[in-house]
Amino acid sequence: MAIAKMQKFSLLTFYDQKEAVLEQLQDFQGVELLSSEKYYDSEETTGVLAPVREEQSEEEMENQFGQVNWSLNFLEEYVPKKGMLAQLRQPIKKYTLQELAETAHTYPWQELCQTLRKQDKRLRLIDQEKRDVLAQEAELSIWKYFKERPAVLKELKKSGGMLGSIPTSEMADFTTNSEKLPLVYVETIYQSQTTTYLLVLFHKDVKEKVTTLLKKAAFEQYIYPYEGIPEEDLQTMKEKSQRLIDEEKEIKVALRAMTNEQEMLRIVAEYLDGAITRLKSNKMLLRSTHVVSISGWVPVDGATELEKRIKKGTTGNYYLEYQEVTEKEIADVPILLENARWIKPFEGLVRMYSLPQYDELDPTPFMAPFYMVAFGMMVADFGYGLLLFLATFLGKKLFHLSKGLEQNLTLFQLCSIPTIIWGLIYGNFFGFEFSFQLLSAQDDVNQILVLSVIFGYIQIMFGLALKFYILWKKKDQKLAAMFQAGSWIVFLISVVFVAAGMLLFPDTPLQTIGIVMIAASLLAVAIGGSLEGKTLAGKIGSGLYGLMDVTNYVGDLISYTRLMALGVAGGSIASAFNLIISYLPPAARFTVGILLFVGLHGLNIFLSYLSAYVHGIRLQYLEYFGKFFTGGGRAFAPFKSNEKYVEIISEEKLQEDNNGKLD
Repeated sequence: MAIAKMQKFSLLTFYDQKEAVLEQLQDFQGVELLSSEKYYDSEETTGVLAPVREEQSEEEMENQFGQVNWSLNFLEEYVPKKGMLAQLRQPIKKYTLQELAETAHTYPWQELCQTLRKQDKRLRLIDQEKRDVLAQEAELSIWKYFKERPAVLKELKKSGGMLGSIPTSEMADFTTNSEKLPLVYVETIYQSQTTTYLLVLFHKDVKEKVTTLLKKAAFEQYIYPYEGIPEEDLQTMKEKSQRLIDEEKEIKVALRAMTNEQEMLRIVAEYLDGAITRLKSNKMLLRSTHVVSISGWVPVDGATELEKRIKKGTTGNYYLEYQEVTEKEIADVPILLENARWIKPFEGLVRMYSLPQYDELDPTPFMAPFYMVAFGMMVADFGYGLLLFLATFLGKKLFHLSKGLEQNLTLFQLCSIPTIIWGLIYGNFFGFEFSFQLLSAQDDVNQILVLSVIFGYIQIMFGLALKFYILWKKKDQKLAAMFQAGSWIVFLISVVFVAAGMLLFPDTPLQTIGIVMIAASLLAVAIGGSLEGKTLAGKIGSGLYGLMDVTNYVGDLISYTRLMALGVAGGSIASAFNLIISYLPPAARFTVGILLFVGLHGLNIFLSYLSAYVHGIRLQYLEYFGKFFTGGGRAFAPFKSNEKYVEIISEEKLQEDNNGKLD
């Protein structure tokens, strides 16, 4: 239950074995690569080792990955997605790096990507053609009532003819004026509310007068683009439109059936992602003519496995050395938390705040029990806790979950246990009260309030004790431990003495002792604060400013009253829901009432757990971590693929899963 002890390593091996070694390290997933230039002093490498210039282009590999990634995004639009439950029921696929490489090298993914590009291009063209055909159909739908070939108008010798449109508002005047002209024929082909479409025939002798009349009526001539009869041309367009629709449907049906192709592309994408990671790692390596240097961080416990991997990749031709972490490297050491099975789920809460630095304590095991108790106290319903336990238990048993999701479910499963216990203490079951209660959320609010403050007092004292321990371990911080942590511990104990002397033992000197201890502890607080000052005035100011933390500790203790407030509020809301349902007539109570019970309590469960989760985290981050935890650590980033689509495991682990552990 601590931060994994780290060490640096540097490997020298033949350059032609570099790729095999990197594949072994990537398969190991237990090292973080470090720039070899940072491992060696510059004078050690000058003229001997130089940065690696990889023959295979990283840009070329990224282009290939881009093609596969585009193809996957394209297929996402068409391949039916499985429902959330179906996805969770499906086992997570596991592959070794060798299996990924074999798939990428044997599966014709380049041809598939080209095919998908062509299909995408064709679908886009079909879409454009459909829009064009639709527009043409709209025009032909207007002129389909013209039963002759419009091209015949161009063949007239002594007459002229035009198709066109005028605003409907001008139609009355145009009709009147056209009737005054001899040898003019006007036929309405189609009329809408705003526009009238016309055929105008006239003798060439009156062409100028007709042209003037048409211009006055805002006539727009229409040039018919086809040779046939509009009705027949319209039918041709509809047939063309149907062919386009059928072709589009055929392509999309084929795309929807590409489930297997999608899975294969995901495997190829995973391989290419890992290959790109290896290529990018070349920037961290150094080489000579025949030798390459690979450096990194590895947990001390992983050194044996590291050497095993290196031997496998180099066939024994290598030189490996380790370096311990120095004082000046503390801030750069990657952090890997190692906790017991039931503490590990709480590591996520710590990461949300900040990882510890390498020389700090891992706060996870010291936070987990307090968070669990606070969580349970803020929900405090036996039924709610039992429901959460069963839901998380069944979720882990019935579904195949990612590591992160499984850890989150385990977190809530663990928190459901104190919820059940506090539900028994409060005697609450979905808002109903048991016949036995140690504390009543309705009648014992003051006692619950005091209990919440006592819980906060214990956690704050524990945080100060951890601070004292952390400072005392450092040789130059023992005075700070006594005056900056020990003084506040004495102060909080003194407050208890004063309160006990006033309320429980009024006839004893306990109150006086407490007051004297308070004065002494505050003097120690001022002295502890002065240690941070540089000048005399600075020391005095820092010491007096340190006394202001009294208000912070009072505020911290008050913050824990939310344990009472949320627990009582959730129980009261649940009781109110039950009371509302009890007012319904018997027939409605056992029909609509059941639905109301499920819906209202479902809402209350969600809000109760959300509040407990958020406020429980707040108490840890602000009131607890502030006493002893600094944070700012950098997470250990193992040299591995991103595992976006599949889980990558070593060959040994795969054989263990399939056949049991190897001898």
